[in-house]
Amino acid sequence: MPGLHLPKPPRRASSAEPRTARTREALEAGLWELLRDHELAEISVAALCRQAGVHRTTFYGHHRNIFDFAGSVYAGVVDRLGTVELDQRGTGRTIAEIGDLYVESIRQILQHTKAEQRVYRALFHTETFLGILADQLTVRILLALHVWRAHEVHPVPDLDATAAFLGGAYASWFEQWVVSDDDDVEVRLASLRYLLPAWWPRDGFPEA
Repeated sequence: MPGLHLPKPPRRASSAEPRTARTREALEAGLWELLRDHELAEISVAALCRQAGVHRTTFYGHHRNIFDFAGSVYAGVVDRLGTVELDQRGTGRTIAEIGDLYVESIRQILQHTKAEQRVYRALFHTETFLGILADQLTVRILLALHVWRAHEVHPVPDLDATAAFLGGAYASWFEQWVVSDDDDVEVRLASLRYLLPAWWPRDGFPEA
């Protein structure tokens, strides 16, 4: 698989378990290296562990199989792309500026998932990846809802329920993008104008 488009993960600070962090980094690097020439389904746990220099017992102490591990890695990439540098009140930003930041984060996710379409298609065929992605997106959306509340944008009384609903919807929306043959990111972004709640600001979205 030529030309991986994976944002470099942030360097992890020293923690109480530096060995665990180093093992994770080695496995991630090994996975990305193997994916240059192989489909995800072709990669065995044994091959990944050889590439990473990690014992299989260590791998199975944290993951069930190669798809479980790859799902956590790629969901992490989506989570990093979806991270917007704002505090919980969106201090110092206008609604339009915040909207632009959110839309740009979605644009980056669309570009990345399409560039790595074969991997994401394989992951979405598993039983767990959609749920993992929905959970991570829910966290990001909950933060966005707090920002919108601080700017008096929405009338939502239950932020947790709304975030869970939108997180699941976004995860399925990304899945449909990945399994489709469409590749026009701007058209896909424009479609959100008609899918988001009426109160959600449309700043930053392309015109339909």
